Amino acid sequence: MQHSAREQVNAQVLNAASQQIESLAQQRQWHDYRYTFKVYIPSQIATATPCATAPGVTLTSPAEIALNRMNFTVSCPQSWQMNVAVRPDVLVPVVMAKSLVARDTPLTANDVELKPYNVSAQHREVLMEPNDAIGFSSKHALQPGRPITKEELISPVLVERDQPVMIVYQSAGLSASMPGVALKNGRKGEMVKVRNASSQRVISARVAESGVVTTVSAE
Repeated sequence: MQHSAREQVNAQVLNAASQQIESLAQQRQWHDYRYTFKVYIPSQIATATPCATAPGVTLTSPAEIALNRMNFTVSCPQSWQMNVAVRPDVLVPVVMAKSLVARDTPLTANDVELKPYNVSAQHREVLMEPNDAIGFSSKHALQPGRPITKEELISPVLVERDQPVMIVYQSAGLSASMPGVALKNGRKGEMVKVRNASSQRVISARVAESGVVTTVSAE
C-alpha cells in the first residue's frame, strides 16, 4: 500500500525521536518510563508527492535538549525537504513527598514515594531513587505531588549547639573517644568547634554522624 508523504514523514520522525529518548533513558537509567510525541509537520506536506524510498531524517537541534524539543530535517532525494518539530512528553517515576514535609525535617522512607511525572518541562535535576532523598532534609517545606530536586535537599543538622557529642580521635590507625560539647550546629562533613569535656580545650572537629564528631587532634 502506498503511503502518503505525510505518513512517511511522520513515521520517520517518530522513529528518530524515539531513538533520542531511548538513548537518554539509557544514559539516565530511567525505569518504567513512557513517552508520547507531538509532531508539527509543515502544511506544504499536503502537496508533496510520496517518496519512492524512505525519506532521510536528520536531527538538527542539539541532542542535549531532546527532552524538551527536537527539530528534524526530512528530505526526499530530488523532490522535497522540510523541517519538522517534535515536542516530547516523557513520564518517568520520580521522588515526591507523600504529604507536606516541614523545612529541616529529615526525610524517612515513609515520607517519600515514586510517582510518574512529565520530566520534559523540568529544568532542574529531579530525584529518581528514594534513597537519594532519605536521610536528607529540605531547605523549605516540601509539597505533596511535586518532584523533589537535588538542589532542595541538604544534609540535616547532626550536632546542635550546646549538645553533648562524642569526639572520636583518629590518627595512624589509632582511635580514641572522649566526651565533649558542640559549640555550634553542624551538618555531615562540616567543621565545627567543640569543647573537650575533660580538658576544656576547644578544638575543630568534623561532623561524622548524629552526635559524633571526628578529629586528628587528641587534645
